[in-house]
Amino acid sequence: MDASNKPANLFRQVNQGMVLLFLGTALLLFILRYGINGGTSPTPFEFYRTFFAFFILFTLTTMLLTFDFNPLGTFLLLFLSFTALVVIDYSLTDFLTIRLFLCLALQMAVLSRVQWPYNMGITALFSVCSTLLQDLPPFLGENTIAGSLFPIASFEIISFFMLLLFSGILHSLVVKYHDNYHKAKEQIEILNVTITKLTVFSQSLQSYARTAEQQAAKKERFRISREIHDISGYMFTNIIAMMDAIIATGCRSSEKTSELCMLVRSQAHDGLRETRKALHLLRNTEDDREQGIRTIYKIKKIFENTTGVSVDIEAGNLPSTFGDEIDLILFRVVQEGLTNALRHGHATRVRILLWIVDG
Repeated sequence: MDASNKPANLFRQVNQGMVLLFLGTALLLFILRYGINGGTSPTPFEFYRTFFAFFILFTLTTMLLTFDFNPLGTFLLLFLSFTALVVIDYSLTDFLTIRLFLCLALQMAVLSRVQWPYNMGITALFSVCSTLLQDLPPFLGENTIAGSLFPIASFEIISFFMLLLFSGILHSLVVKYHDNYHKAKEQIEILNVTITKLTVFSQSLQSYARTAEQQAAKKERFRISREIHDISGYMFTNIIAMMDAIIATGCRSSEKTSELCMLVRSQAHDGLRETRKALHLLRNTEDDREQGIRTIYKIKKIFENTTGVSVDIEAGNLPSTFGDEIDLILFRVVQEGLTNALRHGHATRVRILLWIVDG
């Protein structure tokens, strides 16, 4: 059974139970009023035969009405139930007892097929028709089995109508509450799925931002390292070439040797300057990399932008960084805490307090 259909099936079973309760009550009232032995009862046997035959028909058709059928099948069942009810009413004088509970059973079965707000109109129509039905048996001919059915007091007519109307309105309101409850439940489930997807997206975005930053820093360090390598290679290659030239001259010309030495010195000086510049850039790249508490503030900003949830962070006495290993652990803990606050706590505001406790 599909889990989404369980509430609807349970509600249908409750309706069916109420229909059976009304039918059982009507049968019990009949037995208490007339007994069950037609042979020894002063009431003619035909009375019992008529009641039980049409009561069985009424019970079957009324219970079948609580199940889903096509419009033609529903109309046929409703016609049979109505016919059986007319015959039973014709045989009974019990206006506010057996007749009332039979009408309540049929009303419950009919309303179980109608949604809000149409069930309110059906309730009013059914109450009026059922009340008018109580005047119908005398027009079908003289009842020689059950005796005179009338006169019926005005308060009985009003009570009959009001009880049917109240029962129908109550059932309609329960149906409305049931429908609204399950619509709200479905919306909550959809919202939970959306929140889950949003938190996963936010978490992925945070991880991507951290990874992208690390990759960018890695590429920048690699570029600077290659630049240092190129500078060093160019510088030392030139120095070696000029030293070879000095050696080749055998220092025969002091002027030429002095000139070459000056060139070597200039080349070494330029190479050292370029190397220092590259190392300075490399050091700045390391300093600019998000570490420690700066990483926490960065994922805070990403989380706020993607979810709309406000996050307050109090860093307390935390240092700027604990080192790569502990920084990563701190990053994961805060990231998971933000995710759980949104996914399970449905938070609209998050406050993070970080503090190092001695011992």
